[in-house]
Amino acid sequence: MNSSTEMKQLIIQNIRNDLQSRNPIFINLALQCVANIGDREMAVAFTNDIPRLLISGDTLDAVKQSAALCLLRLHRTSPDSLQLNTEWTARIIHLLNDQHLGVATAAVSLIDALVKRSPDEYKGCINLAVSRLSRMPMT
Repeated sequence: MNSSTEMKQLIIQNIRNDLQSRNPIFINLALQCVANIGDREMAVAFTNDIPRLLISGDTLDAVKQSAALCLLRLHRTSPDSLQLNTEWTARIIHLLNDQHLGVATAAVSLIDALVKRSPDEYKGCINLAVSRLSRMPMT
């Protein structure tokens, strides 16, 4: 997105307002906007906001799914800008056990990308992934 710094800061501030809203539609639209036009600056700006939505117990499943996919997109856009702390890493791994298949699938995609960047941080997800796979019905 090519625009002036002032305009970009206004856009980031409005997206942040939507991410902090109580309305899941606003939150979902903000996440989809970041996923579509996100760049290095947005990855830095939303490093705390998007993972917080992803791991919060109060967040709706559709929002968690969008948050995981948004983080994946930001990670692919600028992997060095996205810094997740160890608490978030552990909570993201536990999304593999989510009952909502969309959240679990989006979490798998995100974890796959994160594991490729730093495998040692995600060794804890091996047992969880095997456990989840063993519970899937075989047809």
